[in-house]
Amino acid sequence: VVRELEVVGHGLTQDYRTTDLWVFEGQDGRDYALTGSKVADGHAYLFDVTDPAQPVKVDSIQVNGRTVNDVKVSPDGRYAAISREGAADRRNGVVVLDLSALPSISVASIYDEGLTGGVHNMFATDDYLFALSNGDKYVILDMSDISAPRYVSEYNHPDSRVHDVWVYDGIAYSAEWGTGVVVVDVGNGRWGGSIDDPVFVTSFPLPTGATHAVFPYWSESAQKMYLFVGDEIMNRRGLPWAGYPRSMGSYADQYDDETGLGGIPLTTQGYIQVVDFTDPESPEMVARYEVSEFGTHNFWVEDDVLYAAYYEGGVRAVDVSGELMGNLYTQGREMAVFKSAHPEGYTANATMVWGAQPFKGHIFFSDTNSGLWSARLVPRTRPIS
Repeated sequence: VVRELEVVGHGLTQDYRTTDLWVFEGQDGRDYALTGSKVADGHAYLFDVTDPAQPVKVDSIQVNGRTVNDVKVSPDGRYAAISREGAADRRNGVVVLDLSALPSISVASIYDEGLTGGVHNMFATDDYLFALSNGDKYVILDMSDISAPRYVSEYNHPDSRVHDVWVYDGIAYSAEWGTGVVVVDVGNGRWGGSIDDPVFVTSFPLPTGATHAVFPYWSESAQKMYLFVGDEIMNRRGLPWAGYPRSMGSYADQYDDETGLGGIPLTTQGYIQVVDFTDPESPEMVARYEVSEFGTHNFWVEDDVLYAAYYEGGVRAVDVSGELMGNLYTQGREMAVFKSAHPEGYTANATMVWGAQPFKGHIFFSDTNSGLWSARLVPRTRPIS
C-alpha cells in the first residue's frame, strides 16, 4: 500500500561527507543521533533530535583518522564506539565515547590492538563490542569498563573478507563479500559456542558475490527468522546514465560513449536478498527486493517494514509482512520513496543515502551529500466510500 513519506527535519551538512548514523535515547532522557564523516578530518557529530523537526548539532569529537565510517551506541546508552580509518600513525582501531554527561561526549578509551589496519564496521551490545579488523576478522571486546576495553576472542573465516556483522540471540551473522553470509555461535550455545570461544555454524553463498550488509529479523507475522542481506557494487558501467567514474562526488562531465564515463552520477548496483534462517543449519533463499536502477547500502527492519538506504535511489520503505517470496519490488510492497538532496549540500542536488534507522515513529537517515534527515510515514486514511 503506497503511503506518503513526509520530511520532518533536516540537519544540513556542507563541509564534509556524512557516513553512518545511530539514533538513541540518552541516559538523560533526550534523543540523539550520532553521525560519522568520510575522507574528512576524523570527526563524529552528535545531534539532539528530541524534536525531530529541528535536529541540533550539540557536540563533536575529532579523532586521529580521515574517515569515521561507522558509529554504534550500546542499547543501554552507556557508551558509543566510532571506527577509525586513515590514522596518521597507522594505528586505527576504535574510539570509545563516554555518554554519561550528555549532551557532552568525551573519549573514554582507544583500543587498537589487532585493529591497526582500520575498522570499517562494528556491532555493539551492552557488554561487548564486535569490531571488524581491516576486513580480515571481527574482534570481540569486553566493554564492562569502557575506560579499559578487554580482548575476549575473535573469529576469522578462512579465505574470506568480512564487511558487516550483526548479532541476534547469540548468533553472529556476518556479510563476507564473495563468501556470502557466515554464521557463528557466539553465545547461543546450540552449537557449543560462547563469547569466549566462537564456533562456526554454517555459511551461505549469495548469487551476486557482493555481500555487504546483514540484518536478522524475527517475523512474528510469518513465524520465521529472516536474514536481510544487501549487496554493494560500486562504479557500475553499461548504461548511458551510469558512467560516473567515482563514487560519492559531484556531477561528472557529459557522457562519453567511447569511454563509458560521465553523465548522471549513478554508480551503484545490487539488491537486498531475503534468506530464511529459521533453521540456521538449513538456510533457504526465499525473496529479494531488487531495484534495478540503483544499489543498496545499509538498512533496518522494524514492525514488518524494511527501511533501506539505496544510495542514489534514496530512502525506501517496503512492506515485509507475512511470508516472503519472489521479488518484493514487483509485488506492490514498496510503500514510499524519498530522494534527499539539497542545493547547498556537500555535493549540491545529488542523492546518496547511506543509512536508515526507524526510531520512535520517525525514520532517520543520513545522506552523504546533505547530512541528517528525519521523516515519517503518513498514517493511512480510510477511503471515502
